[in-house]
Amino acid sequence: MRNITAVICEINPIHPGHRYLLKLAGSGGDAVVCVMSGHFTQRGLPALFDKYARAESAVRCGADLVLELPYPWCASGAEDFARGGCAVAAGIGAGCLTFGSETADLAMLETGAAVRGSEEFVGRMRDAERTLRGGGSGTIFGQVMSSFGVTPGGGNDRLGMEYIRFGRLFGISSFRPVRRMEGVSSAGELRGIYRAGGMDALRPRLAEEAAPALERAVVCPEEAWESVLFAHARLYLGADSASCADNDLLRYAARCAGTSPDPASFLEKLPTKKYTASRMRRELLRSVVGTGESGEDPRFTVLLAANERGREVLAEHRRRGGLPVLVRPADTSPLDETGMRQYALHRRADEVYAYLTGLEAGAWMKRGPVMA
Repeated sequence: MRNITAVICEINPIHPGHRYLLKLAGSGGDAVVCVMSGHFTQRGLPALFDKYARAESAVRCGADLVLELPYPWCASGAEDFARGGCAVAAGIGAGCLTFGSETADLAMLETGAAVRGSEEFVGRMRDAERTLRGGGSGTIFGQVMSSFGVTPGGGNDRLGMEYIRFGRLFGISSFRPVRRMEGVSSAGELRGIYRAGGMDALRPRLAEEAAPALERAVVCPEEAWESVLFAHARLYLGADSASCADNDLLRYAARCAGTSPDPASFLEKLPTKKYTASRMRRELLRSVVGTGESGEDPRFTVLLAANERGREVLAEHRRRGGLPVLVRPADTSPLDETGMRQYALHRRADEVYAYLTGLEAGAWMKRGPVMA
């Protein structure tokens, strides 16, 4: 059986740091499998470029196989994002996870993972939330971790702790944190560069192998999503109190929309001291698309791209059996009732993305994986 290293990622879009990570992941001879977010991301935003173009860019930069982390895990906070990603990685047979990190301190991250899964951590977080009223969740998390002697360097370290925690739960035994490259633009900065200057401005900052894939990509205008969220909060949540009766965040979003003249004003009001803009957007996204049952793991993944080696990995996986890897809607026959319900959510998220990108209904269901 071939050794597999997994990289859980968004690649929105790909930059030289991503390429370095992918090359390093495969440097020992392992096949590199990316478990990549689909059309929505952790920040509650639609991906700038469509998932097939981003998957092709990953294969061009060192991945062998790209599988989708389906909705809603792709658009979740660190805990559920990591849980879903690790479930797919383990489901394809990965024995190792490679991930970016501010510190690349494996011992500290392993200690943090153990702390994060403890009852004592839960208790201290509960106490801190009571005593530090008005504090953001990230600040509270950092203070509680510090009380255990754990000092993550940033969001990637926090995510790395979750990867280790859930990777072990699903049977992954090896973890490789890689210090983030300095001097390269982040994916967020790249999105801003593209929106300001288009592909000509973006191309010099990309991993250069990726440019051909992204030049052919379907691009999602962020303002289209902002308009959908504003209309949903004002016309649906604001008009139907029953739709958000048990959700304080949605009630708050409806009030913000009702006192805002346009999407920009609405989104400016959304963040609070306790809840970030990302958290509020994720809550609204779930209201638009729907959400799965709490605590579920993905029952399927979708093939987005592969090279020859990746196809060999996939063939080995199919001979062994395990997590279904879907290519087209007809492949859903092995799914149980829970899997079919999850697949319906996946399709709905893709339909929202089709609407945002000006495509006809069902457009993303007709797309096939990119074979390099």
